[in-house]
Amino acid sequence: MTLETDIALGMLQLVALSVPPIAVLIRMLRGADDLSWRLRKLSFGLAVTSVLSFIGAGAAVVAFLLSQAALPTTLVVGMTLAILGLVPFALFTGVLYVEHKRSYA
Repeated sequence: MTLETDIALGMLQLVALSVPPIAVLIRMLRGADDLSWRLRKLSFGLAVTSVLSFIGAGAAVVAFLLSQAALPTTLVVGMTLAILGLVPFALFTGVLYVEHKRSYA
């Protein structure tokens, strides 16, 4: 493997390991009753920005890996689904934000 491929695979691992802590932080945010609405809004914005950044990073890495090797179709589909799987999480965070806004704004 090349250095670039090693870096790309490391980035995919970073994406995979970073999403669960974001989910935990969102859950903790929902339970924090002593935060002002302004801080809650900022926190949700940061969480959504983080998830969208990871989606972009994952998509870029997948595009790089696809350009470097002739991968089997099943692997391409799997990698694409892994990245697309983050999109509902970002949308869910947006839904939580709307629900949270109704409760605390």
